[in-house]
Amino acid sequence: MRFVLPPSRTVRAELPGDAAPFERYTGVLYRALGVSAWTMAERRWADRHVLVHSAEHGVVRAGAAGVTAVALEPLGREEGPLIDLRSKEYVRRAPLPTGHWTVRVVTADAEGRRLAVSHWNKHHKGLMLAALVRDRPRLGGIRSLLTWAAATDIRLEATGPDSLDLLV
Repeated sequence: MRFVLPPSRTVRAELPGDAAPFERYTGVLYRALGVSAWTMAERRWADRHVLVHSAEHGVVRAGAAGVTAVALEPLGREEGPLIDLRSKEYVRRAPLPTGHWTVRVVTADAEGRRLAVSHWNKHHKGLMLAALVRDRPRLGGIRSLLTWAAATDIRLEATGPDSLDLLV
């Protein structure tokens, strides 16, 4: 299973453009990840499980410098579902192959209706991924992701054949 992140509009200017996205990007989602505090084991897990949709290079490995685009179709077939944490704009630009999942950040109103969270969307996605990196679970499929979430404070629910709601 791999998680696909959006790029960040804010970057560390002192790093070259081909620096690893985890090192270069400084936006809300990346700050929530807390990359600078990761252990080597956490970094290895993230390097294996996280991809970034780079505006310049397409989808790349998040921890790899000298970035090279990754082909999503074979990756999804070989390593299980892709979990899309990008905004609708990036999903529209480069949709994932069928059979993969998108995450929508929502809150529930007093009547239980789910409302999309817009402003803090990236922050909450970053917190969820940071928890995954800390726990480093073995994820064989969507059921194992939901089982992991149920055992933590993460409220993640399947809401359709290819969609997940992250309740905050």
